[in-house]
Amino acid sequence: LVEDELDTPNIIYVSSISTETSMLSVTFTISRRTTINTDVGKPHRVTIGVLDFNSKLIYTIIPKLSIHAYLNVSTINTSGEQLVVGSAVIFMDNNFLTHSSIGNICMGGKFDLPLGPDAGIKVDYQPTRKIIDTQGIVCVYDQIPRSLVEKIKVKLVVPDLRMKEPIPSYYVTLNDANSLYWKCIIQAGSECQLPLEYTLE
Repeated sequence: LVEDELDTPNIIYVSSISTETSMLSVTFTISRRTTINTDVGKPHRVTIGVLDFNSKLIYTIIPKLSIHAYLNVSTINTSGEQLVVGSAVIFMDNNFLTHSSIGNICMGGKFDLPLGPDAGIKVDYQPTRKIIDTQGIVCVYDQIPRSLVEKIKVKLVVPDLRMKEPIPSYYVTLNDANSLYWKCIIQAGSECQLPLEYTLE
């Protein structure tokens, strides 16, 4: 290669398209001829344009519900074209990620695309533990469902409020708001379990 050829930048030519937008439809006109093979019953794809958007990658993590980090893309349609509703195939770094879909995105409109969980991120959710050297008192409230239908009855199984002998580590009562109230006396370095079980009849 001569020196002039080495210094010449690579140029990619993309056919331009024109768009006509009405209240009910968007029409894309391709400015070049395209040959479609006569394969009956088989779909064919034709590139009508390449649009570049500046996107932001956002991770969403809810540790108590899932240990996965879900990746989302947030972007704005900065092109002069309207994007019509349809399915989308998502690639990242030339690797297939997932199938998705987009709605009707007008010019300047913001849209998000979920990309699914990112296997390269590990989420470790551990409960907070605080150990003290003295005895403590812990009060816990939890609501019992209250039926608004006469035929459906909620029966409390555990704890059994009819027991006359109190449990050494705590006592429990049911208040007027249909909530259980536990009062636990926890010794230093120990733990207290509060079982709750009810049935619907």
